[in-house]
Amino acid sequence: MKKAIFFILILSISLPFVLLLTDVEIATFKLDFYEEKYEEYNIPEVTGIEMKNLLKVTREMLDYLKGKRVDLIIITEVNGKDEQVFEERELLHMIDVKGLFSQGYIIRNIMLILSMISLGWLVFFQRKAIYKTLIISSLWPMILMIILGMLMYIDFNKYFNYFHHIFFANDLWLLDPNTDILIQMLPLEFFSSMAYKILFLFAVELLFILIIGILLKRKASVIKE
Repeated sequence: MKKAIFFILILSISLPFVLLLTDVEIATFKLDFYEEKYEEYNIPEVTGIEMKNLLKVTREMLDYLKGKRVDLIIITEVNGKDEQVFEERELLHMIDVKGLFSQGYIIRNIMLILSMISLGWLVFFQRKAIYKTLIISSLWPMILMIILGMLMYIDFNKYFNYFHHIFFANDLWLLDPNTDILIQMLPLEFFSSMAYKILFLFAVELLFILIIGILLKRKASVIKE
């Protein structure tokens, strides 16, 4: 019984983390989303960089976060002149962002292994507990996401700042929208849209898991009868 509770607990915690961190990866590296938001927020005019060059810079930035580039020294045409896109403060902040993604990959992979081990144990030794675990795995993060979504809706800027204070040990993320192209490319509205996109993906997945859990519960009830 203690082993069952242990693996139920591990799976109910690790599975949502795997889904959430995967959703962050999916949303972050979808170039079409950037192009859509660049058009919506008129970023080419704000930055002085044509859309095709903006997308090229964005590809290089995403490749950097994936570890496919050593640095973010990028030259492109800004207001008609070839310039280095990101200055020192922006480059240093992106080093921190890349480190955060690297840590996220490690955590996601560890959680994935724990999920697979826990699910495997439950399938072989405590199959009846699977539906309970799936329901638990979906309900607690769903409640938290609803609360988080409400807080973001009330004051996204406030909680976005909290995020930076928690995950970054410096203030390099405080950039000047008048001079720093990074924040001109990715304004607060961009991150708000991305956050809601991630929450939507996560909510759909949690709902799917909840439905599977309920169906398995009904199946188990029918078998008992």
